Amino acid sequence: MADIPDPTIRLSIPGTGTFPLCTVGAAGESCTTTLIDGEPDTTIGDNGFGSFAVKNVDPFLAIDSINFFFQTDNLDQAFSASTDDFSTINIIRHFSCDGEFCPGNGTLEVDFSGMLPKSDTNVGGSFSLAGISCDFDGCPTAVGFVPHSNITVVTEYNVVPDPTQCCDGIQPGEEAGLAITSDVPEPSSFVLLLGVGGLLAIKRKFKLHRT
Repeated sequence: MADIPDPTIRLSIPGTGTFPLCTVGAAGESCTTTLIDGEPDTTIGDNGFGSFAVKNVDPFLAIDSINFFFQTDNLDQAFSASTDDFSTINIIRHFSCDGEFCPGNGTLEVDFSGMLPKSDTNVGGSFSLAGISCDFDGCPTAVGFVPHSNITVVTEYNVVPDPTQCCDGIQPGEEAGLAITSDVPEPSSFVLLLGVGGLLAIKRKFKLHRT
């Protein structure tokens, strides 16, 4: 059986295809937004992956931490995340457990936080969570996240300077794009590799023929 592709979550500035986020009354407060599939955009596609954006609609405060809660039927997958706008990332599995039995479904929490001053070396954070080995009947095989599921987002607001380089959170009026993809090469990449391999083989054969 083919390996299950590992989901990769990438948060970057700017983004398009926007869900507006909740707002607060003062710095240091947090609030929760539910991204509802189709309002206005798709959250997770039929293939378990997706691409959308969230917008800080607060006119004065920046988002200095943002936590996403994704629904998945396979928490055994390896997960990774990266960003160019926060310095720290954490990924946490939340299993739906019934007594001693914890099936593969549950929630994946991906947290982005941390501000850094302007610097040529501050390029953003990354984090990887290794997969869970499963070698018995009934192991989860779902790929990515639950198609068209809603996503819970918890944001905390503060006053954050806006440097030209990482990391300044999501500034007032700014959109952050979230790309949820697979880390396996696209089919076109395999075609390209096969094409290059074929050319090398022809070149070797031609060289041997000449000698």
